[in-house]
Amino acid sequence: MKQKRLPKSVHQILLDASGIDRISQLTVEALERVKADRKDVIRIRLAVEDILGIWLSKQEDPAQCRFESGSRLGRPYIHILLPGEKMDPAMENREEAGGLLYSSLLSQAGLSVVYQYRDQTNRLSLYPQKPFSINPLAQMMIAIFAAMALGLLCARMPESFQGTVAVVVDPLFTAMMGILQTLAAPMVFLGVCWGIVSIGDIGMLSRIGKTIISRFLVMIFLSAIFAGVCFVWLFHPGEGLAAETGNTASQIYGMILGIIPSNFLSPFVEDNSLQIIFIAVCLGLALLVLGDKVPVVNDMICQANMATDFMMEILSRYIPLFTFVSLFSLMSSNALEGLGGVIKGILTGIVLCVALPLLYAAAVSIRMKTPFMLYMRKILPTYLIALTTASSSAALSTSLENCEKKLGISEHITRFAVPLGHVVFKFSTAAVFLVLAFGISEYYGMAMPFTWVLTGVLTSALLAIAAPPIPGGALTCYTVLLTQLGVPQE
Repeated sequence: MKQKRLPKSVHQILLDASGIDRISQLTVEALERVKADRKDVIRIRLAVEDILGIWLSKQEDPAQCRFESGSRLGRPYIHILLPGEKMDPAMENREEAGGLLYSSLLSQAGLSVVYQYRDQTNRLSLYPQKPFSINPLAQMMIAIFAAMALGLLCARMPESFQGTVAVVVDPLFTAMMGILQTLAAPMVFLGVCWGIVSIGDIGMLSRIGKTIISRFLVMIFLSAIFAGVCFVWLFHPGEGLAAETGNTASQIYGMILGIIPSNFLSPFVEDNSLQIIFIAVCLGLALLVLGDKVPVVNDMICQANMATDFMMEILSRYIPLFTFVSLFSLMSSNALEGLGGVIKGILTGIVLCVALPLLYAAAVSIRMKTPFMLYMRKILPTYLIALTTASSSAALSTSLENCEKKLGISEHITRFAVPLGHVVFKFSTAAVFLVLAFGISEYYGMAMPFTWVLTGVLTSALLAIAAPPIPGGALTCYTVLLTQLGVPQE
């Protein structure tokens, strides 16, 4: 059903018990006009009443609340504004169960609330989603199977036909990847920077950052150990040299120091996400410490972040098309042929790319006491996008949307953790580095004693953390890893 345009409406309402009922009713009427799902309307109404109740409890005297609704560029919106001291609903009553009710309700409705404090006014914004004619997961599955079927069919056509298809598909894939990378760099920068600023407390940032980074590091090393213990037996060692001494430590050290950019612009030009995050963290920490001394800069970062999110939200609707083009290009180009003696390592790496995220998802569902299939339905679109496109840029916007709208995770956490995790948290990469090294070493008939495997585990984990997040960056890592393991230079 086509979503109707929401006419502009403005109301001034006194924020008291009856005022909350009036604003709640206006919200329901606006949602019904845009044909929102009835269950979602009920959830959003309860969430709005919960937030307004928090605001009312913090007011010494009743204040005039402003309700606005309408459409901008075809996108419906609802704004609720209250002048006075800052009262972020995500921070108020954090330790009380009721204080988290609205977040759960909005996540069930597939909606995130946008809170801003500007010009001494609390601003709450809701953007009802346009209904999909086809379920997004179904769109993704259709794109994957269609790309595989058509790609395999194209691979069996005459070379002249394949050349004609490549002339059309390859530039289209390059153009679509360029759009994603163009938006991904500012999205990572603004997301991390605003995520730090919006936390509002340096102590809380320290606790969140310490927890997130420590978990990232532990999982990366565990995945490398898992691959070393479980898959070394698949490969048959020979009688060759085990490993040669090298300067791997200094090379990894240099790669880690490479996170610090030489200037402000080069990370954005080179699309180096680690350097972009480094700049964003430095700027975010500076703005967090300065606080109200730089309100204009804070507002600029906030508004730019919202604009980038909006563009990525529009682009995310075309991700199934990008997935189709990406997978079709791979299947039709016979890129999987001619892999020679390292095929075992490559196939094992593919299995790990599929299996490790699923195992991690199972562990999360058990820890959070959430049914595994329910959890998978929520995160599967992000997983499929990352798997089929091999692009963290393509999966970033969908990952943020799933965390905030489907899983109900606070924006204060997601805006810092998700962009950082997309660049640093490459625990599958550590395992893939190692099994490919196993396959190449077997191909050259090299010995694989315990010390050799241990060296491979440690080096693979460190390289996964320090890998340059740029196209072809992994090739540098393979050079370092294979040199340390004594693989012949050729």
